[in-house]
Amino acid sequence: MKRRIAIRNLLLLSAGAAALDACGSREALAYKNIPLTDAQSDMLSELGEMIIPATPDFIGAKDLKSSEFTLLMIDDCAGPEDQAAFLEGLQTFDESCKAITGATFTAGTKEERTAFLNALEGRLNEERLPAFVKFYRTVKRSTISSFMSSEQYLTKVKNYSLIPPKFEGCVPVETV
Repeated sequence: MKRRIAIRNLLLLSAGAAALDACGSREALAYKNIPLTDAQSDMLSELGEMIIPATPDFIGAKDLKSSEFTLLMIDDCAGPEDQAAFLEGLQTFDESCKAITGATFTAGTKEERTAFLNALEGRLNEERLPAFVKFYRTVKRSTISSFMSSEQYLTKVKNYSLIPPKFEGCVPVETV
C-alpha cells in the first residue's frame, strides 16, 4: 500500500513540476488571423507605452499588456476586412515612421517618436486616411480602453467598488 502512495505522489510531483515549467515560459499568444513577428509585437508595445506612459506612481500600457489586448480584440472581434486593414497599417507604420523621422519606431528616440505621433494626430480628422493612420487610431482607442478597464485604474483613480454601499430601505423621505 505504501508503494502505491509513493508512486502516486511521485506522479503528482512530476506533473506539478511540468505545470510550473509551462507557467514560467513567456510565449507569445497565438492569434488565428494575425501573423505577428517579434519585431512587430515589440513595436506595438512601444507604441502603447508612448500613448500611456508609465509614471513613478502609476503603471503604463506596457505593464498592462495593452498590446495583447489590442491584438486579441482585432483577432476575435474585428471582421476580415478590418483585420486586413490593421495588418496593412501594422506593416506600413514602421516604414512611414522611417520616412518621416529617419528611423524606425522602435529604433527612434523618444523625441522622434513623439514628433511622428504628433504628425499622425494632426491627420486623424482627414477624410481619407492612410492605412498606418487608421492603424494608429485603432491602437490608440484600444490602448485607452484597456487602460480604463484595468483593475489599477478602476481602484486607484475611479475608486470603483464592486460591492454597493449599505442599503437603507427604511429611511423617511422628507417632502419639500
